[in-house]
Amino acid sequence: MIQDIYNRNPADPAYQFLLSHADPIEGIISKIKMILGTRQGQILGDLNFGVGIEDLVFETRINKLELEERIKGQISQYITEAKDYKIEPAVSFGRAEGYDYCLVDIFVNSQRVVGILVK
Repeated sequence: MIQDIYNRNPADPAYQFLLSHADPIEGIISKIKMILGTRQGQILGDLNFGVGIEDLVFETRINKLELEERIKGQISQYITEAKDYKIEPAVSFGRAEGYDYCLVDIFVNSQRVVGILVK
């Protein structure tokens, strides 16, 4: 049985006090968060790793579909266990209270498992 280090933030509503977990969905979630939060070129040895979500959200030439495809590409390339699940990103852009934002939701088997707000 493969065990991964449990790395959810205690502020996360789904946080549990654990040192490790064997749940493959938890492993996928932590890897997706790493992919979304890493800028391309930031990892030595693999300059293609990462989406750099904050950079892309404010890139005026990218649209919802391009961003979703980039996320899907990273997931299929770097998360080998993802092939066993239906993983779909859903990106939406908006404006509220004087600022622009992007909401990225990740669904695994039609259940929302990650939501990231970039503003």
